Amino acid sequence: MSVIIGLLVSVCSLVSNGAPVCRPVPSAPLHDPRLAAREQMSKLVAGIQHIERIRAKTPADLVDRSCVDAKLAEARVGLQIAGDEMARLEASVSDNDVGEQEYAMRRMRMLVDRTSDLTHAAQICATEEASSIDVTSVEVVAPSGLPPDSITAPGGPAH
Repeated sequence: MSVIIGLLVSVCSLVSNGAPVCRPVPSAPLHDPRLAAREQMSKLVAGIQHIERIRAKTPADLVDRSCVDAKLAEARVGLQIAGDEMARLEASVSDNDVGEQEYAMRRMRMLVDRTSDLTHAAQICATEEASSIDVTSVEVVAPSGLPPDSITAPGGPAH
């Protein structure tokens, strides 16, 4: 309660006749989305650095390394796109275009989410179990009751 009273006293002042007159409250500074955007950018950079560490520890196997390289390349492209979004955000802040600011921030969040997915995918690429390709041999035995000219027989007629 004392906080509310203190707030009222600071906002309102008494004039000489004793009637309270409230002065207009100075508008609070608008939320600056650039701070949140910088945090998003740092998450993107951290994701790229994480993928680079994964790449450094990945065996020299061509399949594993190329998979991690592809994830790293996509994350780097995401960082370039985020740079464009930062420029869009800067322009929208100076133009006071809230809709454009929200759009740029939404795209930044999407890029951070994608980089997180790419980091996870790079980890999967680098592990032997998840990224190795196994060749499986399948042997098919034809049932004994089929006629010799069946389509399943090697060299059988094509219908």
